[in-house]
Amino acid sequence: PGGGPLAAASGVEGEWLSTDGVAVSRFSGGVFQTTALDTGNKLADGSYQMVDDRTVAISVKSLIRQTTSSVNCALAAPTQLNCTSSAGQQFVLTRRA
Repeated sequence: PGGGPLAAASGVEGEWLSTDGVAVSRFSGGVFQTTALDTGNKLADGSYQMVDDRTVAISVKSLIRQTTSSVNCALAAPTQLNCTSSAGQQFVLTRRA
């Protein structure tokens, strides 16, 4: 109700796949989680917030390395997120169909 189809397409809610197809990241109601596709094990969790309608800031805690990092992602297309970590690592996430 309200917002129309555009509101649903913008934003990052839902599941996103890493380009290597190893993990899926889920955005839901401010909670961020990354899960391995093969084992179903949780790799990372954290929180996110929309900076504007095209940018999302994520605080990610790696459950493997026990480190917390910040990642900024830009919605390059409704199905593509271009992300850069605070360490300068760049990666792309694609919306899971």
